Amino acid sequence: MDTMERYERYKTMTDLWLAGRFVPAGDGVDGLRQAMAYTLGAGGKRVRPVLCMEFARICGLEPEDALPIACAVELLHTYSLIHDDLPCMDDDDERRGQPSNHVKFGEATAVLAGDCLQAEAFAAICDAPVEEADRFRCCRILSAAAGAGGICGGQFMDLREGPVSAEELTATDVCKTAALIAAACAMGAAAAGADEQTVAAARDFGAALGMAFQCRDDVLDGDGFCALLGAEKCQQMTEGYTHDAYRLLDAFDDTEFLRELTEKLAGRTA
Repeated sequence: MDTMERYERYKTMTDLWLAGRFVPAGDGVDGLRQAMAYTLGAGGKRVRPVLCMEFARICGLEPEDALPIACAVELLHTYSLIHDDLPCMDDDDERRGQPSNHVKFGEATAVLAGDCLQAEAFAAICDAPVEEADRFRCCRILSAAAGAGGICGGQFMDLREGPVSAEELTATDVCKTAALIAAACAMGAAAAGADEQTVAAARDFGAALGMAFQCRDDVLDGDGFCALLGAEKCQQMTEGYTHDAYRLLDAFDDTEFLRELTEKLAGRTA
């Protein structure tokens, strides 16, 4: 199975799991379920669940057994997108080519949809067919990536006004983008029962990949580091973080898929 075949397999597994999660139940909150499913089903690369399942695989767990944990990362990521788009946050009216959740369903419903998705992320971990101790570790990893040291803290820093230094922008991106990608990798290893050194190595790889991913986004969008430092410097940063990610994979065996995926993400054009 080549890289793209495996990627598509993981992505399809994720899409099918998510599509069956929030179906109408006729209990008075179907509108809320519809709002949750709307943003979940809006597409996206599913990079985080793919990484989670691949780290589970190379650490000895069947990807199917890691699927609920991988989808938990996507549930939490989607909650963050809904909330980031709100008028009081980034105030974006469009997400992935369609109206943002609050534009489609109203601001109050969008807030509640995000809240529910965050709660459902931890419920998904609890349902995973892995050891209880490993489910606990995954919950701890995801909660750390979601809180003040992760995406919430990153969004808070992103709301600052006035000029931003390269150091401040780095701190924002580490929390807002890299932390959840790092968590996805660490959770895959933890779900497989890997020791803490291995989980930490997976997390470090994910953090480097997350920063490469963000810097490449900045090159493509012309903002962030690209606006601050210029396209050439931003591309150099992408390449530097990508090199770090490659080096960190030396701690693992059977990493051809991850190396090829890292190369594709760092060189993507969309």
